[in-house]
Amino acid sequence: MSLVLLSMKKNYEKIFTIGFVEVVSTIILVLVLILAKPENIRGEGIKGICERLSTLASKIEDRIAERDTKLTEKRAEIGNRINERRSERNTKFAEKREKWDKNRAEHFAKLEEKAGTDEQKQAVVAFVQAVEQAVAARRAAIDKAIQEFREGVDEAKTSRKTAVNELISTYREAVKSALDKAETDCDAGVEPGTVRENLRSELKAAKEKFINDRQEVEKLKFSMEDLIDAKKEAIKKAIDDFKAALGQARKDFKAAVPEEENPEE
Repeated sequence: MSLVLLSMKKNYEKIFTIGFVEVVSTIILVLVLILAKPENIRGEGIKGICERLSTLASKIEDRIAERDTKLTEKRAEIGNRINERRSERNTKFAEKREKWDKNRAEHFAKLEEKAGTDEQKQAVVAFVQAVEQAVAARRAAIDKAIQEFREGVDEAKTSRKTAVNELISTYREAVKSALDKAETDCDAGVEPGTVRENLRSELKAAKEKFINDRQEVEKLKFSMEDLIDAKKEAIKKAIDDFKAALGQARKDFKAAVPEEENPEE
């Protein structure tokens, strides 16, 4: 794969990794907050984990909300970057096509000037029509390939975003459920050490479920290489078809007006 395509692949795949990075960071935070300073629990009895639950839950929720905000900002930043690059490519492409159109028109004008007989003039008209049709077909095919590629990227991005959001929500609910149960146990007079161990166990289970679910989501990860390859094949076919049509147009034209160079896009 060329350096350009490799860079394109890496840029788009950033969209599909930031969600998991943020969630993993939150998982680590939760476990650290739960397991920190165990001596407080063993040494202070009910003043340990039970008294810290409210503060702990608040810190966890604040941090998760902060992660959500950062995730949203990163997604927006990457989306804006992709849109800007698309706009830049569209502009450059339009400028190149305008230049090709101008060059072609100038060449056609020269051919018309050189055509002396009615037969030659008719040959020029037929040649111009054939070339313009080939150019239009090529551009339509290339535009379609680019559009399908972009739609494929957008569709995969949306699918991935939905899956990551659901994964985050599931983990978030599991953490909340574990904390709620710990609070209920504390209110019921369950021994603080037991509360802590149960909470740690439930959070560990939530973490393992997150990891397993993540592996399932990873299976949905689209392949940039597949999308890039499909676009390359479609563009190659468009170019090959164009060359074939142009070759036939030149052949027909040279039969009436020999030794003339014909324009291409």
